[in-house]
Amino acid sequence: MRAPGRRFAGVLLVLALASLGVLVSYGATWVVALVPVFAGSAAESAPAREIALTGRDLAPLGAAMGWVGLAAIAALLATRTWGRRVTGAVVLIAGGAAGVTGVAFGLTEVASGGGGTFVAAALGDESAAAATSVSISAWWVVALLSGLAMLACGMIALLDGPAWPRLGARYSRPDSQATAPSAAAAWDALDRGEDPTLADEPRAPADEAPGSMGSARPDTPLEEER
Repeated sequence: MRAPGRRFAGVLLVLALASLGVLVSYGATWVVALVPVFAGSAAESAPAREIALTGRDLAPLGAAMGWVGLAAIAALLATRTWGRRVTGAVVLIAGGAAGVTGVAFGLTEVASGGGGTFVAAALGDESAAAATSVSISAWWVVALLSGLAMLACGMIALLDGPAWPRLGARYSRPDSQATAPSAAAAWDALDRGEDPTLADEPRAPADEAPGSMGSARPDTPLEEER
């Protein structure tokens, strides 16, 4: 396999793993919050219930970028030149969205201990009762790294995609018009008095008529003496 083919296969593999990483990480639990059952009871001894929030609950747009990456694999296999550039640009944007969401979550929720806008928006009506405690998992880091990997694959496809081999080009049928004589050439041969169907048959030398014995060698010494 040539270098462009190996690079193409490597990008497809990394893009598939990164897209699956985005889907799995956004489907996992990022935040577990303890919310009081009764509004206004913020005391630690008050009854509370546990609410698990996945990455999809916190950032639905970032979770959808994994499906974009998987769809881009089929697009890269089916397209050429500008189609691959457009697909690479889409993957670049999708990976950037997934990665930026992870960065934003880390800056707002991890830094504030779970009191940022992501958790407040996901809790919705229950945000009126402030969570007594919030625990954050490390799945957002996996989402961040997967998004960056998608971004890198999109950048490579945008720059080098047109040079990659096309699916099925190795087994494509040769052009029959390159070997078959055209109709115009056949008519020209008929005008010259030639039979175009005998073009590929071997011809006798010009100085010898068909069936002549001029080139035959004598069979006996007697004939040589004559």
